Amino acid sequence: MKRRIDPRQLRAYAQRGAPRVPDALARYRSSLRRGEQGDDPFPRGRYCLDFELPRASDCCEMRVRDLYHALIPWLAHDLVERPQPWIDLIALVDELVEREDDWYAWSAPWPLADLRLVVDEVAVLLAEQPNPCARPWLGDIDYEHLGRKFAGLRQDLAAHAGEITDVLVNVHWW
Repeated sequence: MKRRIDPRQLRAYAQRGAPRVPDALARYRSSLRRGEQGDDPFPRGRYCLDFELPRASDCCEMRVRDLYHALIPWLAHDLVERPQPWIDLIALVDELVEREDDWYAWSAPWPLADLRLVVDEVAVLLAEQPNPCARPWLGDIDYEHLGRKFAGLRQDLAAHAGEITDVLVNVHWW
């Protein structure tokens, strides 16, 4: 179990609900403007994201790159009805990646209700809709795998809804 970061230390926690463009979303939009010459805006497989739950499954761990693949194209193309929780989650993950060297042994609390809202919406989108962006560097994405991953995470979060109010989120090296 990782140590818990005081939420007051997190910019993302303090700015929840504030309109902003997280770094990962800005990089993605910039790559779209550059066209075919655009670089892959997602971090390589170095970073792993872990959602700590009392009884976690394999679905509670994924590459940060996979989370960004699942969320950012929908958000960048304005295909999300309630984008603020998505933006807030991406801002948190951006901050944890940026501070990974300092916080690899720490976890950040994030409201379960906010995380469930995002994961539920992503699970449905991945199951029912084609991805909104066909970029050459998206070729390494296995959307069936992502769909299963988010469906499993959705079940895990729902199973703990009566037990906890916050999920501890950690970013560390893969």
